[in-house]
Amino acid sequence: MKPARIIFIKGPIETLTFFSLQIAEALEEQGLETWFWDMKSPLDSRETFLTFHDFEHTVLLTFNFIGLNGESQFQSEPRVTLWEQYHIRICCIMVDHPMYYFRQLSARHSSLTLFCIDWDHQAFMEHFYPEYGRVHFLPLAGTMLPEPRIPYSERETDVIFAGNYAAPENLTRHIRHMDEESREFYFDLIQEFLSRPDQPLEQVLIRRLKEEFPQITREETLSCLHNMTFIDLYVRSWFRRNIILSLAEEGIPVLVLGKDWELSGCSRPKNLLLAGQQDSRTCLSRMRHAKISVNIMPWFKKGAHDRIFNSMLQGCAVVTDYSDYLREILKEGQDSMEFTLEQYQEIGGKSRWLLSHPQEAEAMAEEGYRNASRQHTWKNRACTLLKIISHSNE
Repeated sequence: MKPARIIFIKGPIETLTFFSLQIAEALEEQGLETWFWDMKSPLDSRETFLTFHDFEHTVLLTFNFIGLNGESQFQSEPRVTLWEQYHIRICCIMVDHPMYYFRQLSARHSSLTLFCIDWDHQAFMEHFYPEYGRVHFLPLAGTMLPEPRIPYSERETDVIFAGNYAAPENLTRHIRHMDEESREFYFDLIQEFLSRPDQPLEQVLIRRLKEEFPQITREETLSCLHNMTFIDLYVRSWFRRNIILSLAEEGIPVLVLGKDWELSGCSRPKNLLLAGQQDSRTCLSRMRHAKISVNIMPWFKKGAHDRIFNSMLQGCAVVTDYSDYLREILKEGQDSMEFTLEQYQEIGGKSRWLLSHPQEAEAMAEEGYRNASRQHTWKNRACTLLKIISHSNE
């Protein structure tokens, strides 16, 4: 049943609101009514919501369970949301591993259709949460600015990276009070990922938990995994810092969009051109002026990051580590260039090669643009979403 109205939420996370705006624009082009609940104006939003009719054909499309986290503005009565009161179907896209959402998934929300951005996440859901039925794969996508692309030869930024810095040592604060054996267990896990970064997160964690606790139950496993998310953050932060600093310390200036990079301890800080944290549109605008965009995947071994497609759509040559999904949709050396986490130091040589071969780099950027504009925009994902939503209750 095709919906007539899609409700989105302007929430506390700017990037997710930006994604929602792109999807809404694409759905409006297909004739659907869209409306945003603004969490900064809850009373006005609630008043407008209560004027709606035809809730049977209304769907809430949200990210990361925003609107389902017990926020008071969405409550109708204790433990009952407005969505439940008015029998509104809910679609939720999880942009992180499901182990981050143990509490939300344990609530067993009704009328909920779930989407994952990585095939491993999808398999995890279908194994540990079969009660939710089919979980759909929906990779992240990119946004194309309306301004014309800047010619490659006229771009003044050599290399750009968009992403915040998090000091790895700050991510382990809550285990420092543990006994020595427990701390050793966690740091040994971290070291395993640092030495073997090709391994999927949940597979290693589950294996090690079963080795340590042979009688561990499903619920105990899920609870432990939720309490181990800092390991995911730690190892990806470690690689992010080392990769970006390896470029700067090799003498390659990198324009960095993100907070706290001044704390990264770069030995050649003049090559880290710090622009601070920026909103999504500003990041896209700065990419328009860059020749090379570096991407470092979160621990998605079978998914993608929007940074790749955003960079391609702004005309950058993309240098990224790959996943199984990316190997299916990208052509190494044609629309992108691959490096590996195991040998991340090679990114400096690859970036230098592109900078010294501008014709080849421009051709790669053009092929990347064609690939992303054909298949990996939020308009593409909106079409997929609409098909799934329209058939999910049939």
